[in-house]
Amino acid sequence: MTHPAPCLIQLADDLESHGNLLALLNEVPADELTDRGRIGLIQFSHSLLRDFEKIEKQFKRYRASIAPSC
Repeated sequence: MTHPAPCLIQLADDLESHGNLLALLNEVPADELTDRGRIGLIQFSHSLLRDFEKIEKQFKRYRASIAPSC
């Protein structure tokens, strides 16, 4: 069973949003956080990575849907 291709505009929006969040992670001074803040940063990073993996899967489905069958 094939899955419908995700909307390319939605993929682009998701990638842009995650890029903004990654930029935020890059700028957070971890050495200035409390222990609880560090735990939150780790949890946020893990969640962001999981979400990004979902976007990658959607992009692979999109790419497969537009690939010519040879």
